Amino acid sequence: MCGTPLIGVLAILFMIVSTYLSSRGMTGIKIMSSIGGWFMIGMNLIFILSSLLVIIMNHGQLAQPITGWQSFIISPNKDFQTPITIISFVVYAVFAYGGMETVGGVIDSMKHPEKDFPKGLIIGSLFTIISYVLMIFMTGFSVNYQKDIVQTGANTGNITYVVYGTLGKAFGTALNLDPQTSLMIGKIFTRAIALSGLMGMMGAFFVLLYSPVKSFIMGSDPRLWPKAATKLNKHGIPAN
Repeated sequence: MCGTPLIGVLAILFMIVSTYLSSRGMTGIKIMSSIGGWFMIGMNLIFILSSLLVIIMNHGQLAQPITGWQSFIISPNKDFQTPITIISFVVYAVFAYGGMETVGGVIDSMKHPEKDFPKGLIIGSLFTIISYVLMIFMTGFSVNYQKDIVQTGANTGNITYVVYGTLGKAFGTALNLDPQTSLMIGKIFTRAIALSGLMGMMGAFFVLLYSPVKSFIMGSDPRLWPKAATKLNKHGIPAN
């Protein structure tokens, strides 16, 4: 079995496992979401540190040259050079916070939700903004738009892998490694970010699966639901 049938079977198994763990309460959800979060933070740190090493080893030479102040406000992508398309980029910024509203369904599991939850939102927002701006700027340390993006046919679906793969190759080249070793480092970076994305999505999925069910059923008038739907299991979850 391979291809689409295999993906379908794996998806079914994942749904069964994730539903089972979510019905067991917050313990499994905390573990999975924490693992996913640390994977994503780790890859962000690897990107930043590797980019800094690349620019230092290359004596400040950028892969994407800065030709003036226009380089900071005008995209090299012709599709994002008009005022309307520039504003449309805000969609990506909003998407960065997508799913944050589901965290509201798990704040009752915190020790001091009235203090810790707002702090968590502020810290998460600042981390997202700073990492977005910093990593977008640092992409130019190792990635040239025309050579590495346009000529390779990169798109919004694979751009993350292209950027990390290019960074890995640039990292190896900056260390004066042979082309094969540099290419291998690029492949390692690509697989690492793919694994990180998988773990991050899995962690988010557990929260997205648990939080809405709890909010809709336990947060509404029980008279609106059949008695079987509002009955809690031994873990305090409406999983019947």
